[in-house]
Amino acid sequence: MSKFKATCKSFFIQGIFFFFALSHGLAYSVEADQFNSEVKRLDVLKDSNLTSAIEQLLLFQPLLNELSIKEKLLYYKLLSEMYVEQAQYTLGKKIANQGLQLAKQLASPSIKISELLYIRGFALESLGDLSSATEDYKKGLEVAESLHNKVFIAYGLINLGAVYYLTDDFQRSLVVLNDAFNIAAQTKDEELKGSVNSELGILYSYLKQDEQSTRYYQNSYNHFKKAGKLLSAHNSLHNIAIHHHANGRYQQAIDVFQTIIDESKTVHDNEVMYGVYSGMAWSQIEKEDSNPEAAYGYILKAKQYLNFTEQHGLVLQFYINQAFILFELKKYDETLSSIAKAEEILLAQEELPNARVQVLLSLLNLRANTLFEQKEFHKAYQLKTSVMAQIEAQDEKEDILSIEKVRLNLESEQADLRNKMLQGQKSLNEAALTEAKLANEEQNIYLTISALVALAFAWLLVKLLQSQKKLKVATSIDPLTGTANRRSLMYRGNKMFSLALNKKASFSVLMIDVDKFKTINDRLGHSVGDQVLVQIAELGLTMMRKTDVFGRFGGEEFIVFLPKTSLKQAMDIASRLQCAVEEKSWQIMGLDSVTISIGVSSMAEGTETDLATLIKTADEQLYCAKEQGRNRVCG
Repeated sequence: MSKFKATCKSFFIQGIFFFFALSHGLAYSVEADQFNSEVKRLDVLKDSNLTSAIEQLLLFQPLLNELSIKEKLLYYKLLSEMYVEQAQYTLGKKIANQGLQLAKQLASPSIKISELLYIRGFALESLGDLSSATEDYKKGLEVAESLHNKVFIAYGLINLGAVYYLTDDFQRSLVVLNDAFNIAAQTKDEELKGSVNSELGILYSYLKQDEQSTRYYQNSYNHFKKAGKLLSAHNSLHNIAIHHHANGRYQQAIDVFQTIIDESKTVHDNEVMYGVYSGMAWSQIEKEDSNPEAAYGYILKAKQYLNFTEQHGLVLQFYINQAFILFELKKYDETLSSIAKAEEILLAQEELPNARVQVLLSLLNLRANTLFEQKEFHKAYQLKTSVMAQIEAQDEKEDILSIEKVRLNLESEQADLRNKMLQGQKSLNEAALTEAKLANEEQNIYLTISALVALAFAWLLVKLLQSQKKLKVATSIDPLTGTANRRSLMYRGNKMFSLALNKKASFSVLMIDVDKFKTINDRLGHSVGDQVLVQIAELGLTMMRKTDVFGRFGGEEFIVFLPKTSLKQAMDIASRLQCAVEEKSWQIMGLDSVTISIGVSSMAEGTETDLATLIKTADEQLYCAKEQGRNRVCG
């Protein structure tokens, strides 16, 4: 339908509406029926002609007062969603706000609240306000969970997973996105499956897992095509092309970019098209027969789409891309101008994540190279020296952060330790006093004295515990499982590891996590969860050698240090423990089975590393085991 016909049809509909309003008072029901059918049509139209869909939806704005609250919410939801898809984030956020204000009049929660929160959150995320976006995503997820809506629970997890990888919290992102993936697999929603596969592809590209990243991107493309979501499918193709480029397959990247351009003659997304032409530019620069002139032509085409988007970061990306291309064209003054604009955007941020710090250092290095080409040798040398110093400082900062993270993991503060010990002492005192009453007078005297001594000892013990708490010194035993706690584990582990290094012996680490432990706690209660941890600890202790160290690392995680143990031997030990837990008969009401996942790392004989690295590697392997379906060993 042409724009003219659509407009005429709208005037006709409004004429009918006002006629019935004046004559019969039946306008509301007629208009409501028309609105609902039009919304369904426009929801489909936006996937092929977003601009036209927005124009036609806005024709209903004068009639909003005649719609029910739920219909108004549908209007605000669809309009804000369209604006966001068109990259008009400020306007999308404004419309979503209007919808959320209206939603306060609802008598009970509606899933439209989740949708509006997710839309506003994405607008905020795209405008660079990750903190506010995260709050909206969490609130939307809470509403979806209260309504037991699996699809929108998954979308909430997808949104949070994206924020986590954007802020370098890759482990949390992996867990959250895999939860969303498992939920999506239980539905027939192809668009949802496309979305979660797309985000997993991006996450794995951050983690440098090329094959997995490509597989997820291809899956997302297939799901979006099945769902009829061509714009989203193009976004997946765009990610595939970027992946080809990142791995040096420039001609393959160009071919995929060209496919998007060809398919986008009738429908296009401003951000995707910016990325397509920007990617074409880079591929032209870096392919074997480099073509800087063609690259510059493509980057200028990309610039055309910047006027239609508010995407935070695209303007920065443009100036960075333009600077490098201009350098290849030997247009050095223009190169410095683009660098200055990019630096201005970067330095306006209060805190730079690690990826942005690397970008800034890359720009400074390009500035130094440009100055060198302009024969400004002294300035180039000074800047190069500064860049090298900043790179060294950044590396040192990352090392310190890694060490600090391990240190924090080692410090265990048992919040209820003082109460438990006082309670135990109280029980002893009460038993002593009861026994004193049954004995003779002389015994009573001695027992009373003993009780007083015990009380004095208890008082001294409390003072000691208070001092320990102030100094943050943990005991060596985990009070729940009776195994070594984190501080004790690391103290003993470091001694064992140092000995292994000195003797050039092998040394292995197992990182163990109870699968779906939160579900056990939520469904059966924390007391059952405690019993599970205790029994797994008992089973683990019985299966270890006297020379091994087994303990609770924190929460539902255990760790094992295995001296004089190769990777193969450690894998065998881990497999036996995993099978033993899986086959164990649990004498707990409502609990049929429990499984564990185990990550394994090892230092071979004669090689050198450090214990923190081994623990980190074992933890990464644990997450691999989780990702592959849990109840398994990875190493």
